[in-house]
Amino acid sequence: MRQEKVGHVTLVGGTHGNEYTGIYLLDKYRKQSGGLGNYNFDVDLYEANLRAFEANRRYLDRDLNRSFKLADLDNEQLEGYENRRAREINQALGPKGDSKTDMIIDLHTSTAPMGVNLVLTKTDTFHLMLVDYVQQRMDNVNVTLEEMPDHHFLMSIAPRHVLVEVGAVAQGQLRQDVFDKTDMAVRLILDFIEQYNQHKLPQPSESIDIFKYFDFAYLPLDETGDIAGMVHKNIQDRDFTLLRNGEPIFKLLNGDNVEHEGEDCYISFVNEAAYYDEKKAFAMSRKKVFHIG
Repeated sequence: MRQEKVGHVTLVGGTHGNEYTGIYLLDKYRKQSGGLGNYNFDVDLYEANLRAFEANRRYLDRDLNRSFKLADLDNEQLEGYENRRAREINQALGPKGDSKTDMIIDLHTSTAPMGVNLVLTKTDTFHLMLVDYVQQRMDNVNVTLEEMPDHHFLMSIAPRHVLVEVGAVAQGQLRQDVFDKTDMAVRLILDFIEQYNQHKLPQPSESIDIFKYFDFAYLPLDETGDIAGMVHKNIQDRDFTLLRNGEPIFKLLNGDNVEHEGEDCYISFVNEAAYYDEKKAFAMSRKKVFHIG
């Protein structure tokens, strides 16, 4: 494992404007006596999409957390608020590939009861040890992986990064349990970095289970493209459980069931409100074992 110290961490909230937890947690850290505490690295607090937050919307023109591919950042012809904002953020924190910050922690929430979901885009030893450290110290922590050569997430600006997503909480709402869990996850991640920098990390687990995304299931539509059914009660609130071939996944408006046809897989983001614009019903993943070290 590379032992290069993490000298600068950026904690980001409000990447999605109607996910309030991150915005208000940053506000808490700014106002509380002593802030986040004393670390041997710098921590900056950064609000990503305040205009969407003020409008109580996920985004204004485009999902900001899908706007950080290098090709998009380099394309000055891309219009719309989020495209411009992505270039501003990349200039402030990046540039991507040679960033000013060593690590980004991006705070999100979900309307699905996912517990604490730590999202990775890479599985080197540093990131595996980080999520293992949190998982050993918190209940109901799941780790997911979304790999791609040039990621579109905001956090991909920095070479080290993790997305903290906690649910369930409605859009445009604060819930104490979700807020407190997010706070605890952030502090554990910062504690991990502190110990990593000082070469004082405890022995990690031998391996860790990670849910690796491979596809989405989409809501049933009629011939005009309108929604023709809903997520079946059989799978509602069953995030990170195994879906088997033949199980009902949708209840059509005419009363019929639609069954899952395909490999057994794990589901998450079940009936996520934020995904209705794309008619996504749930994400599908395979559980993989990753050995640490």
